[in-house]
Amino acid sequence: MSDFNSIITIGREYGAGGRTIAKRISEILGIPYYDKDIIKLTAEKTGFSEEMIHDTEETSGARSIFNWLMPSSAASAYDKAIMAQAQTIRKIAKEGPCIIVGRGADYILRDFPNVVNVFVYAEEEDKVKYAMETFGETREQAVRRVHHSDAARESYYHYLTRGKWGNLSNYHLTLNSSPIGKEACADVIIAYAQRRKG
Repeated sequence: MSDFNSIITIGREYGAGGRTIAKRISEILGIPYYDKDIIKLTAEKTGFSEEMIHDTEETSGARSIFNWLMPSSAASAYDKAIMAQAQTIRKIAKEGPCIIVGRGADYILRDFPNVVNVFVYAEEEDKVKYAMETFGETREQAVRRVHHSDAARESYYHYLTRGKWGNLSNYHLTLNSSPIGKEACADVIIAYAQRRKG
């Protein structure tokens, strides 16, 4: 599949399987996928701690990423961490075909050619079950984790783009992983990307 030349971004709800899907696509197509690796790469480049960069997705901010190119000595550490992560994503995309999970990559790469933007969601019960099995939590704890994680992602996306996370118009393809499973989702995304680039 060395002729595959698209970049796939995968926005995802918590527990919908975004990372699992990205890994399968990576294995089938032989292209790299990036998820938490982006945090490590950004930390190495900037000197920000991995924890701080990770925390940008767990809290909300008050400024827009549209301010990237505007000089501002008053930019917060939060803003700088988000900007650095966005620059890392753009650098990765320039290096060739890949899959990027989360972090508003669909927006950050909106001016890149050959980008396929995907959003993966799942039924609430499956997301809660995933949290319970992964962390050994009670159902109540798992429900809180799911709601908190999705709310944080929504807040981060809005902060970054001033748009709505999960809005259908932001993506080429949206998939519910509950009925067909994560492997089938990966296969559908590959088929779509191959047809679209043709």
